[in-house]
Amino acid sequence: MAKTCFVITPIGSEESEIRREADGVIDAVIEPVLKEQGIEMEVAHRITKSGSITTQVIQHVIEADLVIANLTSLNPNVMYELAIRHAVRKPLVQMCEKDTVLPFDINEQRTIFYSNDMKGVVELKNILEGMISSALEDQKPDNPIYKAVQDNIV
Repeated sequence: MAKTCFVITPIGSEESEIRREADGVIDAVIEPVLKEQGIEMEVAHRITKSGSITTQVIQHVIEADLVIANLTSLNPNVMYELAIRHAVRKPLVQMCEKDTVLPFDINEQRTIFYSNDMKGVVELKNILEGMISSALEDQKPDNPIYKAVQDNIV
């Protein structure tokens, strides 16, 4: 069975700048890199199954073998879904456009900062390939929630 990846991303309304940028990164970089590695991709605004989108998103965030989180614009839904992924302590790749100032809670986590232009596509593909492999190999991902829980157990 193929590995799965859920992409957490800001979405915005159809044809909004946010949606165009998110879809551009997904279509030009994330999906081709995942296909090359034999990983099936799912993203919230492309789910065609009927039912509660919130339930479906949370299930994907929890169950996917890998999550790629685009933190560009620090969207509240993205941050919420990122926290859920941290809570289940499963493989995750964080990315965002350069000049994004990450909140204190997550700024120590390894994050890919990319330029949203043609050269940035090439650069991001190369970096993302390695980060995906590394994330999937890490059986015990480190994150702020895990650290806080671990520190309180001792």
